[in-house]
Amino acid sequence: MVRGLMGVEEHRDWTKVDYTSLVDGQAFPPSFMWGVATASHQIEGGNSNNWTQFEPQSKSGQLSGDACDHWNRKVEDIDLISNLNVTHYRFSIEWSRVEPEMGVWDENAIDWYSDLVDRLLERGIQPMVTLHHFTNPLWWEHRGAFEKESNIIYWIRFCSKMFEVLADRVEWWCTINEPAVYATMGYVLGEFPPGERSFKKTRHVSLNLMRAHALCYRTLKSMKHGRNAKIGLVKNINIFDPYRRWNPLHRFQAKLLDGMFNRCWIKGLQTGRFKPPSAVRSVAIDGLKGSSDFIGVNYYTHLLTTPFMPTKVEIDPLIRPWEERTDFRYAMYAEGLKRAFEMVSSLNIPIIVTENGVADDDDDMRPEHVRRHLLITSEAIANGHDIRGFYHWSLMDNFEWAEGYEQCFGLYHVDFETQKRTLRESGALYASIAQAHRMPQVVILAGGLGTRLGEKTKNHPKSLIEVGGQPILSHILDWVQRQGCTRAVVLTGHHGEQFSEFVHNGIDLTFVKEPEQLGTGGALWNARDVLEDEFLLLWGDDYHPIDYSPLINAHRKHSSRLTMTVTTEHEDLNLQHIDGRLVAYSKEEQPPSEFNGYEAGTSVVSKSIVLEYGKDGQWSWENTVYPALANEIHVHLDSTKFWDMGTPERLEKLEQFFNESRS
Repeated sequence: MVRGLMGVEEHRDWTKVDYTSLVDGQAFPPSFMWGVATASHQIEGGNSNNWTQFEPQSKSGQLSGDACDHWNRKVEDIDLISNLNVTHYRFSIEWSRVEPEMGVWDENAIDWYSDLVDRLLERGIQPMVTLHHFTNPLWWEHRGAFEKESNIIYWIRFCSKMFEVLADRVEWWCTINEPAVYATMGYVLGEFPPGERSFKKTRHVSLNLMRAHALCYRTLKSMKHGRNAKIGLVKNINIFDPYRRWNPLHRFQAKLLDGMFNRCWIKGLQTGRFKPPSAVRSVAIDGLKGSSDFIGVNYYTHLLTTPFMPTKVEIDPLIRPWEERTDFRYAMYAEGLKRAFEMVSSLNIPIIVTENGVADDDDDMRPEHVRRHLLITSEAIANGHDIRGFYHWSLMDNFEWAEGYEQCFGLYHVDFETQKRTLRESGALYASIAQAHRMPQVVILAGGLGTRLGEKTKNHPKSLIEVGGQPILSHILDWVQRQGCTRAVVLTGHHGEQFSEFVHNGIDLTFVKEPEQLGTGGALWNARDVLEDEFLLLWGDDYHPIDYSPLINAHRKHSSRLTMTVTTEHEDLNLQHIDGRLVAYSKEEQPPSEFNGYEAGTSVVSKSIVLEYGKDGQWSWENTVYPALANEIHVHLDSTKFWDMGTPERLEKLEQFFNESRS
């Protein structure tokens, strides 16, 4: 380790680091958001905006053209996303497509993005929408874009339009991506449009970007679905370290750049007063304080500072002798991500890594890059940082702004002549780590006759009976989704055909109908071909809003084949547990006096049990498996109130519960 300006400039010996926790699924909580990220202009192709206008004079001189032709390959690319086992996808909306002329909305383009959201949700992938990712419509650029405060209202109008269309299905929203990069690259270094070098304009643009973010946040929060939306700013964090730590000039430069590029933006969000880069005094911005529900962190590297740092991106930055250079020529420095987390933690809001990746066409660095940065993230979580997710940049190789097609960041390689996508080794690695940590598949038993409910279930499946304004199955899936689960299998029987039109946004649903009444065990055996190796087993007429993460962690910690949630908050008793294990189970009306718990209807199950005890025909899961595995089943105690709708009286109580919850 070496002492740097911003804490300790840590350098690990990565050859001695143990990555086992990444492989075995113990590094992250089960509800962690696993994602990949893209930006519209970089992948869609066929755009006409400030960037297409600027490209002939950019450093590379390359034109975006068709890019990845994502606009025409959306369905194929969603398959790519799904194959990575991720739960979230971050993309941006191209304003120039939606409003190609001032006040003229392209409904076909709006429908395209709406359809993208629907298709993602159908696959159990949650969308995260970015409203500004470097590009502007030409008409707005010609008006001065963010150079003029009066122009902000036009961008707010666009944001409001897209929020109105998508907010019923999209929870996560990023207002502006990397405002410091937009201002610096466009108005200091001249590498981005409009390609100017003016500190005065940089100050104006920076100030207006923060004004725009604050107004966007307040506007969207006031709209329908705004209360439930998670809205935040995405900030690129560059760590600045003095090249010679003993040199006061190097240290001064590090402090100066850190203040301009990082601290002033974070402080602005924290205090509501923003001091733009190179400005003398701060300015109060209405609504800026508290204007982020989360902070998106984009992190790539650290930069070593001297008084004579290059002002051209193509000049190689300084690196430590032992560091590796990426294709972008900066150092691979995972340790800096820890310091980025520490820097933004003063905001006291959840943190999401919205971008992290590496330029590496040969894919010889990226696998290690993925491992290192994920391990740093997991350690930060263990140390108390509230980090909710990690989005790898990027899904696939794309048009990399001023670099054109020379820098490749994708988990998928793209042949831009044929548009063929090929999964890289790093992509397979990321998919395997995500798979090891993601929430299990949910399996819901919904085939019962529900005879105790009388006429209500005579011509209607019990799980589709409305309670609290929607079917009980919808309530169950609402909770399942809140817990981070994205895949569910519903086992139907009685009037199973009525499930054909049932959908639930954000859950990839599969329905398996019994050919006849098979009982709980027979239903699982009948669905064995679609069961994953590990799944959460729920009952389709029960509502038990417990936290799944402790249950799953306990299950995996004990390497158990079956872990059952047991509650003491129920009027009946049907089991006995001793020292964390189930020792007896019975559904007798008069249970033995030693019984001390009730099965709460949420278990983690290994498919191997279904295969071991399964058979054709009708049989009971509870009466077969529980006695056979007595003293082997782990018990997870949870006192959360348990609700079922098995009788008219219990249905009435559940109705009352949901009504009270809404009020």
